Amino acid sequence: MSTLGNLTPQRHLSFAGTYNVRDVGGYPTASGGTIRWGTLIRADALHRLDQAALAAVAELGVRTVLDLREDGERAAAPDAFDGATLELRSLPIFADRLAVAADVPLERIYQHMVEDFGDALTAAVRALARPGALPAIVHCSAGKDRTGVVVALALSVAGVAPEVIAEDYALTSRYLGAEFLADIERRIAALGLSQQHVRDHAIACPPELILSTLERVNERHGSVAEFLLAHGATSDELAALRTALVENPEE
Repeated sequence: MSTLGNLTPQRHLSFAGTYNVRDVGGYPTASGGTIRWGTLIRADALHRLDQAALAAVAELGVRTVLDLREDGERAAAPDAFDGATLELRSLPIFADRLAVAADVPLERIYQHMVEDFGDALTAAVRALARPGALPAIVHCSAGKDRTGVVVALALSVAGVAPEVIAEDYALTSRYLGAEFLADIERRIAALGLSQQHVRDHAIACPPELILSTLERVNERHGSVAEFLLAHGATSDELAALRTALVENPEE
């Protein structure tokens, strides 16, 4: 039976102006615990949050918003937060160094991400491990690719099985539809990418894609933890993140 078969109302957060905001709480870990609800939230772009949505974020106690978008994306659609009540951190994954042709398979882009942008991915995970960083929202434009990989790495550190991570990743397909596609096409066009590229890549999220990405990390480094350590993380940071994310039965 699918781990995600019975979705709770806590999973998808319906914030005005967003499509794909999800709490990754409740997933089982290898230690016998679960990921804490209300601790790590993945999201698409947050530039259109209204006052009610901003109040809902405040009610969740969010301390950090981690923005993985490129400079041009942020300039075109800056986050709606004023930074007064939480920390806004910009950690662009590609640093404007990713040039992708329309015919490049999405799997190759993910391989490129973990092979050539490991430092940036690790910086994002380390930002989540900082004392007091959580609860946090991690987001990009769709909440799928860059966010998907960073969340997959964080959940792996916490001991969530790859198959469960892949199911969570694939949930994006429930929320990104025609309305989102029209919106993202307008924004991506401003960055100079072809519309065919958007249609092919913007909403595709097969679970096999994140599984193959994690497998590639494991093949090259032995584990996700070793991948992160090789790119600047410390054992103490990974232990701190695991402790912050996982709620054990005896607690």
